[in-house]
Amino acid sequence: MIHPERIAHIVIKVRDLEKSRAFYTETLGMQVMKYVPEIKGVFLSFNGRDHHEVALFEIGKQADGPKMNQVGLLHVAFRMRNEEDLRAAYQELKEKNVHVTFTVNHGVSKSVYFHDPDGNELEVYADNDIPELIGTMPNAYLGMEKLEFAPTDPSLQEMLASMRN
Repeated sequence: MIHPERIAHIVIKVRDLEKSRAFYTETLGMQVMKYVPEIKGVFLSFNGRDHHEVALFEIGKQADGPKMNQVGLLHVAFRMRNEEDLRAAYQELKEKNVHVTFTVNHGVSKSVYFHDPDGNELEVYADNDIPELIGTMPNAYLGMEKLEFAPTDPSLQEMLASMRN
C-alpha cells in the first residue's frame, strides 16, 4: 500500500498565465519560485519552503471553464493560521473586488469561498478551535450558517438553494 506523506502541490490549467499569476501572487500572497516561458508555466509557493505548492499552466483563452455538473476537482482550500487571519483575508478579497460566492461555519472550520480568474473555486479557512461548539453540532462537517463577519454574502445553504432554483 502507498503511504504518501502529504499532498505536495496542485497544478491548475489557466487561460491567461499573466492574469492568473497576478491573482495568485497579489491576492493570495504567493511568491513566484520559477517562471518557465517555454511551457507557459509558473511555479508558486506561500513561504518558499517548498519548490511549489501551486503551478499554473496556460492552455489558452479558448479553453472551457469549470462546470458544476462534471466530474473533477470541486475546490482547493488554503488554511489560515486562525480566525483573525481569515477575517483579514475576507477583507482583502472584498477590497480587491473578488466575488465571495459564500461563507460557512462548517463546524470543524470557518470558510470563505471564491473563484480565481478562470472560475476555479478556492477556499480560505480557519479551523474552529472550540471543541464545545463543535460538540453541539449535529454534524460537525455539515454546518450551513454564514459567517457572522460576512452578513451580506450568501451562506452555503443559500448558495445550494440558488443552484436548485
